[in-house]
Amino acid sequence: MSLTSATPHDSISPVLRAMQVGQHVLFVLLVALGTARAAQSVSPWAWAVGAALLVWYGFGVVLARRRMTRLAAVIWLGALVVGWLAAMLMSADYSWVAFAIFLLCMHLLPTRTAIATTAGLTGVVITAQILSIDSNRVAQVAGPIFGAAVAVGFGLAYRQLLAERAELARAQHAAGVLAERERLSRDIHDTLAQGLSSIVLLARAGQAREEAGSRTLHQIEATAQENLEEARRVVRALAPAELEAMPLVEALQRAALNLEQQTGIIAAVLTDGDPIVLDQSVEVTLLRVAQSALANARQHAEAQRIAVTLTYDASEVSLDVVDNGIGFDCENLPSSDSGYGLRAMRDRLTQLGGILEIESSPGGGTALAARIPLTSEATRPDR
Repeated sequence: MSLTSATPHDSISPVLRAMQVGQHVLFVLLVALGTARAAQSVSPWAWAVGAALLVWYGFGVVLARRRMTRLAAVIWLGALVVGWLAAMLMSADYSWVAFAIFLLCMHLLPTRTAIATTAGLTGVVITAQILSIDSNRVAQVAGPIFGAAVAVGFGLAYRQLLAERAELARAQHAAGVLAERERLSRDIHDTLAQGLSSIVLLARAGQAREEAGSRTLHQIEATAQENLEEARRVVRALAPAELEAMPLVEALQRAALNLEQQTGIIAAVLTDGDPIVLDQSVEVTLLRVAQSALANARQHAEAQRIAVTLTYDASEVSLDVVDNGIGFDCENLPSSDSGYGLRAMRDRLTQLGGILEIESSPGGGTALAARIPLTSEATRPDR
């Protein structure tokens, strides 16, 4: 609707931008119309007055694009009003410009001040027309009042649009913060929490088997160091350390080997299909799901064997983790997990359009399958 210093020029919506352009065009046309009429009926000097008004207005537009402060905008508007009043002393033909100035007041001034200023300027227009033009008095009074009312209505609508846009921006920001918190909570659960659980289990094993204490302490140190490095990467929102140094398959093999060395559970990693280079977000998700599944099996399944299978298909990539443990009732999750690990897996997969399937029964082991469709976003031509 008008030039603005309150809203960054590069962030306004197309509707608001169109309203601002319309304000500029309206001001130029009204000044040109008033100047042409004044030059014919009063003095050729009206052209200089009109040009001065346009130059000052253009100066304000340039300042607004450079993020003009609210105080500077009010000072600029005051000078514009003074220039317009001077033009009104020359000719009442400049009354037309008042409508554009009303819009500027509604945008740059506080609501009550803007309405009061608009009312005062409307009185000036009515007085100037009555004193200088001998015509229909009703039109001379009603016309400016109607124009001022329309300008106030437009101004209030514009403010409402800005308020709604600001509210939408706050809502989007809040949603982004919430999503980031959920992402960080999943990363912390899948890395730090699981790593610390491993440290606790290793420490207990060391206490029970003093003869293996030195080896167990070494494993504790290595696990703690890995999780310290992972914590730093989580904070910086970077890729997992495993995927920075090795492909996904090798990262899975390393996770399985660590589990086998620390617990004695036989863990194997298999691949099926022709491997393709996946997007990093897909690799991170599959690795985190595998790590969480292995940690759950370690803590709850009492399994002797675990098989991790990464399958590349024409339409999807899938990760299956199967153990021969005690299993559980899918309707009643283990109380120690409270379903958070499984929920975090599902949340990760859902973000990529994937799904999580779980099959288990008491005494029958557990099979977990994570599936992600292969889209153009899920693959990349090179690493």
